[in-house]
Amino acid sequence: MAALGDEMTAAQLHVERSGSGPALVLVHGYLGGSSQWAAEMQALSPHLDVLAPDLPGFGKSRHLTSPDQIEGYALAVLDCLDQLGVQRFHLLGHSMGGMIVQEMVRLAPQRVQRLVLYGTGPLGLLPGRFETMERSRERLAQDGVEATARRISATWLLHREASPMAQALGDLAAQACAQAAEAGLWAMERWDGRPNLPHITQPTLIVWGDQDRSYQWPQVEALWRSIAGASLAVLPHCSHALHLEYPQVFHTLLLDFLLGPSNQPKAQGKTG
Repeated sequence: MAALGDEMTAAQLHVERSGSGPALVLVHGYLGGSSQWAAEMQALSPHLDVLAPDLPGFGKSRHLTSPDQIEGYALAVLDCLDQLGVQRFHLLGHSMGGMIVQEMVRLAPQRVQRLVLYGTGPLGLLPGRFETMERSRERLAQDGVEATARRISATWLLHREASPMAQALGDLAAQACAQAAEAGLWAMERWDGRPNLPHITQPTLIVWGDQDRSYQWPQVEALWRSIAGASLAVLPHCSHALHLEYPQVFHTLLLDFLLGPSNQPKAQGKTG
């Protein structure tokens, strides 16, 4: 059992780890990092062995070169888990991390027990996003990492810069290295996970805030209708980083799904 706040480096990735029991891997998204999961580590570690890696180029792994393909991130996390001896695990991915965990399921389906797709979708172009990936790259080149990171991370909150979480979220986003900030945008834009959705057989929970400015409803609906037996939780009056806006509701959803009776996937996707 790891004490709350324990940290380690495996396969060079920085990893926060706490708790005991079934393993749960939390994969952050673009401009994120392990520190965004502090409340989840505390709330979930009494029940689960919670692991939160920093992806290459982000957070406390900012010294590492970032892949420019979603598959590259997935392989990095799987390698990290191999180094830690974690063979079977529940998996949660947020935003770009949701794309990464979909790739992890494709690459190693036998290792994933339950899947949580949080504030994410199956298409990296992000139709309807607050701005295009091309525009984000242009502004990154013009304004630099810190200004871009703080501007983008503010869109993840319902009240933007006025949110009490905006400063800490911006501080974390600004830790990304310049190479990773650009590579992550390319990785998302080039990725399309829609062909693999019908092959996801793990019990799956989809969580989305109805004011999300990054992922619009058609993306979320595509996940829900294409993954057999998937459950959907839409939280009102919250945005992309709803785990910061409604943490207790978020934790209740996760514990109920991850520790509840086994869900049995339906034979077909949803209709109507």
